[in-house]
Amino acid sequence: MIMVNGQDVIREAAAQTTGVTWVLSDGSTVTGTDIAALDSFDVTDVGRSVVDGNGNIVRASVESFFDNLITVIARIETDTRIKSGVLPSLMISDDMWGGFVERITYQLGDIITDPKWQLMANYKAGKKNYASEEHGFYPLKPNAKVFAEAVPILTPVSFPVDQLCEAVRNESEMQAIVNGMRAAVTNTITLGIDAVKRMLVQAAIAVTVASTQHAINLLALYQAETGDTSVTINNWQSSAAFMAFSLKTISETMDNMEDLSVNFNDGSTPIFSQGSDRKVILLNKFAKIAKFGVRANTYNEQLLGIGDYDTVTSWQGFNDGVGTNYDFASVSKVMVAADPDNKLGIGTSAFTHTGTVALIFDRYALGINPYKRKVTSQYTAIGDYYSEFHHTLMGTILDKAYPMVSFYIAAP
Repeated sequence: MIMVNGQDVIREAAAQTTGVTWVLSDGSTVTGTDIAALDSFDVTDVGRSVVDGNGNIVRASVESFFDNLITVIARIETDTRIKSGVLPSLMISDDMWGGFVERITYQLGDIITDPKWQLMANYKAGKKNYASEEHGFYPLKPNAKVFAEAVPILTPVSFPVDQLCEAVRNESEMQAIVNGMRAAVTNTITLGIDAVKRMLVQAAIAVTVASTQHAINLLALYQAETGDTSVTINNWQSSAAFMAFSLKTISETMDNMEDLSVNFNDGSTPIFSQGSDRKVILLNKFAKIAKFGVRANTYNEQLLGIGDYDTVTSWQGFNDGVGTNYDFASVSKVMVAADPDNKLGIGTSAFTHTGTVALIFDRYALGINPYKRKVTSQYTAIGDYYSEFHHTLMGTILDKAYPMVSFYIAAP
């Protein structure tokens, strides 16, 4: 243990909080009648790393480190918190995944004349035989898709036997340490799944912009419909009128998705989306501006008027490379690398788009499911440690046949 002489600063702090002059036993005084700077860092432990950048122990071996540590620890606190994943609306439950990976949709059927209501008129007009209508064959043209690709994640962790045994006093502390290590593995897997979710959403945004052409520039639409050009790319965040218009546009688009049409998909099959099937993701910066702007001004008890929604701090990243973290240009940017196979249908060149604030989609359009999870283990005798290998196999779906619309803010 490293002893810190903090009595002086503690006395000064105590004197300042009470506002009196403190007379000490040795006759000296500590004045607290005025606020003065404190050496707070003297009593603040920011921690000292016991490993270097390569993971090697700096002061001593693992064994001696734990031996020394155990002399001052009565209870070991291990961080076992499990991180919640982002974008829960993308997750598909295991029992439904089979219906997502193999799907069939049908083109609309024919609408023909119904003779039931005009039999006599048809008879007088010479129509007496309905055999062709009665026994005609009316097939529906199917569209069938299979989503067979899988994304694997493998996360290993090793448990050194002696080090663990020497670091704890009892079985419960041992379990706490093991749980903490496994929590770190779980969080690593969650981080990997979250990364795939973000890439799936990035791909969806790219598709709406460059493939299906269902991306709406809210600022351009606002200026066109209202004639108000005073709201620009530089000041839209402070305009309650623009934010209200944006939310109204998103809400109206969601309502329009209820129509059976090809207005919001790739045009292959008329599809509708309604009720809880419609999912919404808002960029957190946009959602907060709306919440503390539009909602605060309207006292809207239905929050933002678009139902339930997920938020994401950034579509892809938050650092612009010059130290300006979480600025709008960074968090709203989507970048997809060049693909010579044009898998997404957005072209073979690299794709970059800035300003996206929202994505709405049908639940069949986007989805992810870590449908296979397995843990295998191995004991290595020569090193006296156990290793666990956490296998996760994910399936992802992006189906342009179902409605997807993105919204962005850019100069008209």
